[in-house]
Amino acid sequence: MTSSRSTVKPPLEESARIHGIMTAYLQSKAVFVAVELGLFDTLEKGSRTIEALAAELGIERRPTRALLFALQGLHLVSRDGERYQNTDEASRFLVTGKPGYMGGFAEHQDRHFGNFTKLTQAMRENTSLTGRVLKGGYSNQGAATGEGRAGTDRLIQAMRVSSRLQADSLAAAVPLWGVSMLLDLGCGSGDYSVAIARKNPDIRIIAMDYPAVCELAGRNVAEAGVGDIVEVRANDILRDPWPECDAVMLSHVLDGYGSEQAAKLIEKVYNALPAGGRLLVHGHMPALATGVFPYLFGLILLGNTEDGEVRDVDDIRGWVRDAGFRDVETCTVSLLSGLLTAYK
Repeated sequence: MTSSRSTVKPPLEESARIHGIMTAYLQSKAVFVAVELGLFDTLEKGSRTIEALAAELGIERRPTRALLFALQGLHLVSRDGERYQNTDEASRFLVTGKPGYMGGFAEHQDRHFGNFTKLTQAMRENTSLTGRVLKGGYSNQGAATGEGRAGTDRLIQAMRVSSRLQADSLAAAVPLWGVSMLLDLGCGSGDYSVAIARKNPDIRIIAMDYPAVCELAGRNVAEAGVGDIVEVRANDILRDPWPECDAVMLSHVLDGYGSEQAAKLIEKVYNALPAGGRLLVHGHMPALATGVFPYLFGLILLGNTEDGEVRDVDDIRGWVRDAGFRDVETCTVSLLSGLLTAYK
């Protein structure tokens, strides 16, 4: 007689997983609040007791203690007797001025957090809560309704954090043999162009986006020291003409638009490329990425765009083939993304 081990999880283990999903928001909000209060910046100066930290932050002992306990559970602060200090991870990523600082990303995600209190409304009305991206493109060069250029700046700084998790892997993955001119359409922060330029110093890159976005991308390119390779040029990629090129990259662009607009953009790329030219599409493709975020990203798009959706490999493959491209190739780029390459 043989027996097999059941793969069914015990009910308690299953319910614990659901409990973890339902309470995950507490982890995010604890970090958002700590960054806003300057808790990590304060602890970076040296360990503090609860009372000393409360006094410096200007809040009472009770909420300070609650927040420190939460952060201790997340392994972002550690405790030695009565004193608390940043962990190495918090020191690297959550302290203002550090190279890996993610505070801008925290602020941006906290705004999503606020919007998500109305997510059911967005589901029922199928409309953007922020008005950031309309059916015809960005409504205010990256800023949401009611925001000025500071809104554009927050968006681009948040993009930089996400870009740093993907840029070097993308630069290693893109097939650029024989390419002399690459257009990075909808370049955002410019970090993908920077990474590709460092990996391929013999090509020329023109990074294009709205004027307000280009101001920020231009600074990033200059700071990276690749201004001799990457030119940042203002352009409405849906409406303006483009310079001649051998290859076009759309990195995290298609998901902001509806199917009709995305297909038209792919067709415009096909018509702009010479025979043998290639299209590089990089994005949150769940079938290629290895993490869960690409599956969840559609909820952010629902709150911020009128028509945007997560675009998986099959969606994009259909558009590029309808446009006339051939020899479609795909690969995983990072935890967050995949790459589709097509040739004319």
